[in-house]
Amino acid sequence: MTVTNVSSQRSAAPAGGRFPGLAASTLITTGLLILVGGVVRVTGHGLGCPDWPLCYGRAIPPGLTGAWVEFTHRLASTAAGAQIVLLGVLAWRRHRGEKWIWRPALAAVALLAAQIPLGGLHVIMENPPETGLAHTALAMLILGCLAVVAAAALPAGDRLQKAAARQLARGPLAGWISLLAVLSYLLVLTGSLVTRSGASLACPAFPWCGAASTALGRLTDIQMLHRVSALAVAGLALAVIVQIGRRAPATPLSRFAQLLLGLLLSQLGLGAANVLLRLPLWTRVLHLTVAAAWWAAVVMLWTVVSRGRSLSRADTEPTAYS
Repeated sequence: MTVTNVSSQRSAAPAGGRFPGLAASTLITTGLLILVGGVVRVTGHGLGCPDWPLCYGRAIPPGLTGAWVEFTHRLASTAAGAQIVLLGVLAWRRHRGEKWIWRPALAAVALLAAQIPLGGLHVIMENPPETGLAHTALAMLILGCLAVVAAAALPAGDRLQKAAARQLARGPLAGWISLLAVLSYLLVLTGSLVTRSGASLACPAFPWCGAASTALGRLTDIQMLHRVSALAVAGLALAVIVQIGRRAPATPLSRFAQLLLGLLLSQLGLGAANVLLRLPLWTRVLHLTVAAAWWAAVVMLWTVVSRGRSLSRADTEPTAYS
């Protein structure tokens, strides 16, 4: 066995001990935090606590519904933040030999350090769209970093990676998946822009815009930007899913692709329901939650395919030692 092969296999091995469980729980907790944040926003309780970090000047808020809805989000933020910091510390102390673990883990901690004061600023400034959009952008970047760590640390990610190394080592599919990850992130941002700008019902019909008022020109453009972005992501995602099914049938990768298909169809249905049902609370919350799940799943797919290709290239490179 070559020296290169030894190092590549070591880098490909999943993390042991309790770290994989922590990586999975941190990813889930952060996803739930995004769900709770969606509830806060769609119920109009973003200013349920008008000050920060206290709530009405108190550590425990008064018995007001809005205050407790917002305070629940702050409690969830504290729990997720503690896990992210712990994950970063353990990744640095125990997994510095695996760049796919310690780098995104520390990146998540750095992003968290920016996200916390941004959240406070968002409240103090009374929820302007600009800080809200930035808050969503950072939240999704944190979730993406945690998805990379989970994909690299979990045994399931190792199985996906091995399948990718065998089945997807050649061809342009890895590039397609990278593009899908970038477009999926931008799609989330356009969705947040739709919500923050008040363009959610600028187009009253679906899938076409319908008889939109000419007075809503800018809002209509924002809504259609989101729809065109969704169409581009859906088309590319279907191409990726079909290719994985053809090149890696009856493997963990094909089953993961089926999960992606389910998330994609669910998200498209929720997007249509948002418009056709005129923004009920449940579709708005689920639309954001499934968007976060889709983004995390695509990042995990990108991670295992990228690591699998790296492993495949390392195994085929000639070396001076054997």
